[in-house]
Amino acid sequence: MSFKINRPHLKEIRDKNKVAILGMLRSGAAISRPEIAESLNLSLMSVSRLVKELVSEGICRSDGERSSNRVLGRRPSFVSLNTDHGWVVAVCLSAFSKAISIIDIAGNKRFEASIPEDKSKTPEGATRFIGKTVKSFLTTHRNTAGKLLGCAVVVAGQFDIKSGVLLSAPLLNWSGINIQKLIEEELLCEVVVDNIANALCISHVDNIQIRTAKTLNILLVHVAAGMGSSLFINNQLVRRGGDEGWIGHLKIQSSKRKPDEKLSLSEVVSGRALIDNLAKHKNFEIDQGADFASNFKRAIDETNSGNKGFSEVFEDAGKTLGENLFVLCASSQPDFLVLAGPAFNTTPFEESVRKGFEQASEDANQRWTSIQVSRHSYLDAAESMALRKYFCRVQKSSSL
Repeated sequence: MSFKINRPHLKEIRDKNKVAILGMLRSGAAISRPEIAESLNLSLMSVSRLVKELVSEGICRSDGERSSNRVLGRRPSFVSLNTDHGWVVAVCLSAFSKAISIIDIAGNKRFEASIPEDKSKTPEGATRFIGKTVKSFLTTHRNTAGKLLGCAVVVAGQFDIKSGVLLSAPLLNWSGINIQKLIEEELLCEVVVDNIANALCISHVDNIQIRTAKTLNILLVHVAAGMGSSLFINNQLVRRGGDEGWIGHLKIQSSKRKPDEKLSLSEVVSGRALIDNLAKHKNFEIDQGADFASNFKRAIDETNSGNKGFSEVFEDAGKTLGENLFVLCASSQPDFLVLAGPAFNTTPFEESVRKGFEQASEDANQRWTSIQVSRHSYLDAAESMALRKYFCRVQKSSSL
């Protein structure tokens, strides 16, 4: 009797290794074939064959020699990304940032612009501005620009991950809009749409993976006007129906409420909750003629300037968030808990989250993760999303 041994298809293995090589090259440095072989535990012959394919596809170039003090022997050639192969577009649509950038496949930024407020009042207006901007850039760079590979859009809100329909974006006053289809029709390229928490998580992961081959599990918490969260486990995002705000719905016991009265986490620690608390108890005057982002930034600046009353509000909220994040981390036990968003631009808030988390750790006599803070902008996150989508395309699949 013979038994058939199931093995992954050789093409899948080859494409996976090609993606790994591209990942190494994303740091921007030229790398020799022996260095690639050693890092990925592949034979030099296999690496040479894979690199030859990438060069023939125009994605990579063989650069000859890197500066070396060696005189004798055959000098190895070095491989780098062909930055003229193509471009990706990144778009951020939120109350805190409305911007577009165009980058090459190595992540070098070739263009960046803010989307004017009058153009972003409607999704159609924003889409037209995006299309006009990209077409103008490609026309200007027609002699050097490769093909337009795709576009990534990050949105502050909830959307349907299958259809691309934006279900809710309160601070943009958009809802029921298929933003993915609108931009695809304007740019005539593939478009991926995701929420800001997921994009920030991908950006943080990519920043780590450029420096190390390790695959880390991450829980990212995003605090802006509302709250969001993203979980990255086993090298992929844990999907929650396109809604990053699930974390804010968790019910908690507030120390300043009656024992039987519970609030949602967002009612205590979100940007809206912080502003409401400052306005009610600390004489913070909300500028009715300004948007939320402007008022929140003003509150952050006042807190960082040393206003003790404002600091107390951020400290109380931060401690509550830290204590509850410890409980959340108990189930997934991520390698890192990552804090992101404009709320963490306040030192009292960040420090109090750490203190609340550490106190809960000591009380439980358990330590299973460490805290990091993401300083990536929303547009940085959109760029990482765009690049990851492009690199995944090499193997005809995507983990996004």
